[in-house]
Amino acid sequence: MNQEKGVIPICGLALSSFLALGCFFEVKDGDRHRPSSMGSLVMEWTIDDRREPRDCSRFSAGRADLELIIYRGSVEVAREYARCEDFILTVDLPPDEYRAIATLVGRGDERPVTTSAKLEEIDIVRGFNLHREVDFSATSFLF
Repeated sequence: MNQEKGVIPICGLALSSFLALGCFFEVKDGDRHRPSSMGSLVMEWTIDDRREPRDCSRFSAGRADLELIIYRGSVEVAREYARCEDFILTVDLPPDEYRAIATLVGRGDERPVTTSAKLEEIDIVRGFNLHREVDFSATSFLF
């Protein structure tokens, strides 16, 4: 019986030490959560079903950017740009229903280089990322 009384505190100490190890973690910039009152639209694109940076200049006859215009109803709420070569753009938005138009445009003059892709039914939920993808086929380029 006396041995059982000595085992309980030692087991408790070992268990608490083990659990304490699990409490330490490192947070890197990429691991941080979005603000709790916001959600995110993560827009990704390809050119002719590929993510080759050289295709951005080859198909667009120069440098291009992705222009993403986001609407709530008929009201424009955001206009964001990313380099074509990035192939990803994240936009934080308050929870709601949106639609968007994605177009590759000339860097600097913002003239369309492709036809526009319409994205409907974008439902942003607080604390979550919604992923959408668009492909700009070779035939969508205006040159």
